[in-house]
Amino acid sequence: MALRPSSISKLVVFGFGLAIVPLVLVIVSVTISIAHFAEQGQVSILRAVAMSDAANRMNNAVRSMERYGLQYTVLQDQALLVLYDQSFAEYQKSSDRFAAAGPSPVDKQRLHRLEENLTRARQLLPLVSLEGNRSALESDFSRASGEAQRLQSDVNEGISTEVGKLGTRALAIKRLTIMEVLLVLPLSIAVAILFIILITRPVRRLDQAVSGLGDGDLETPIAVQGPKDIANLGDRLEWLRNRLNALEAAKLHFLQQLSHELKTPLTAIREGAELLQEDLGQNLGTEQQEIVHIVRDNSLRLQRLIEDLLRFSLAEGPVGAGMVQDVSLTQVVQDLLLSYKPSLRSQSLHLTTELAEVKVQGHTDRLRTICDNLISNAVKFSPQNGTIRVYLQVEGEDAVLDVQDEGPGVAAAEREKIFDILYRGEASDSGKIEGSGLGLAIAREYVLSYGGCLELLDKETPGAWFRLRLPCAEQGLSHVVHSPDADGLRHNPDHAPAS
Repeated sequence: MALRPSSISKLVVFGFGLAIVPLVLVIVSVTISIAHFAEQGQVSILRAVAMSDAANRMNNAVRSMERYGLQYTVLQDQALLVLYDQSFAEYQKSSDRFAAAGPSPVDKQRLHRLEENLTRARQLLPLVSLEGNRSALESDFSRASGEAQRLQSDVNEGISTEVGKLGTRALAIKRLTIMEVLLVLPLSIAVAILFIILITRPVRRLDQAVSGLGDGDLETPIAVQGPKDIANLGDRLEWLRNRLNALEAAKLHFLQQLSHELKTPLTAIREGAELLQEDLGQNLGTEQQEIVHIVRDNSLRLQRLIEDLLRFSLAEGPVGAGMVQDVSLTQVVQDLLLSYKPSLRSQSLHLTTELAEVKVQGHTDRLRTICDNLISNAVKFSPQNGTIRVYLQVEGEDAVLDVQDEGPGVAAAEREKIFDILYRGEASDSGKIEGSGLGLAIAREYVLSYGGCLELLDKETPGAWFRLRLPCAEQGLSHVVHSPDADGLRHNPDHAPAS
């Protein structure tokens, strides 16, 4: 088994360190190179300044000695000789400083020749003042002055050379730095991207697993690879998935058993009430017949409630593979409207339809249950001579079914609760309209299982407006079956109210 970090925090620290180490090495390398360059530059500059200053002082001292020496041969003034010796002493100090700065071999030879010329000139100085032969002295001074000037020129050229070397060295450091950065930066970015993937992938997998559990997906196993703490969390989610599966199976088994156990005595009660009502009704009094009628009706109502509860529990479960097929939603709606024809006539209800031919992915029974809940609510809550509008159209890749009525509508405070299980609105609670409070809850669960949505829209006129949205099958839209006229109130002749 491959080694993996015990926690995601350690993985983050390790990844951060691994990504930053190459950059740190580059920074250290560049820092060392710059420090070495600065040290060399400082030494070179100080040496060049010292040699230039010493050469300049020597050149000035040589000119002073030449001037004072030649004046002395003419004037024989001892003060000039003292000044000559002072200039010579200044020259010697500058010469020592120049030699200490580390001149080149050529400069050393020039310095040696300069000293020889000055030494001979000093030796000739007393003799020239006595004999008057100045040509040898002038020649020595001239050679010494030439050597001093050439020495200073060599120093200036050396400074230029050193500056050029420093520039070349700086350019080389710059190129080396750019090359190291170009080599290391992609490596650091690649390492950072790798660890970002290693860190975010298990977190993203956890998020997908939690979202799947929230959406009711209890079939997909949860396996999370990554640091031990994340992997352990994935194992806990897998345990939770298995536990939820077991609870779901136990719930369905309980509801099925309960439904079976309750249906048996309820059937006996209902059949007994029907026998009393049909066979013995003529021998019962009026109050006894009312009691038998109440028993029969309430047994039927209780049976429907049990069946609705069972359907709701099944609606919460995942959709099986065999339950998804291409179904004509148009045909489902048309069949339902046909079945409600007697109810529409008995309540003098008007019906306006506009049905596009469209197919969706689903199951006929479930789709019929969805649409039946919407249409039955519209019929139940519509007042006498009211109008029910049923529109089916395609918007993008979705089939959209709108069902509108002119009943009391849904109060603003009930909009968030109308799809809750066992919730009955104010109109139902008034006692005029019976309902189990499960119809819309079952419809919404079915719609969500097909990836659609069921919502209650705002309506300017009185009444409720429910909108069903389901993904279309590949066939999509072909034609409109029923279209309203200019005022939007053309009636389907097959569904027109009774006169």
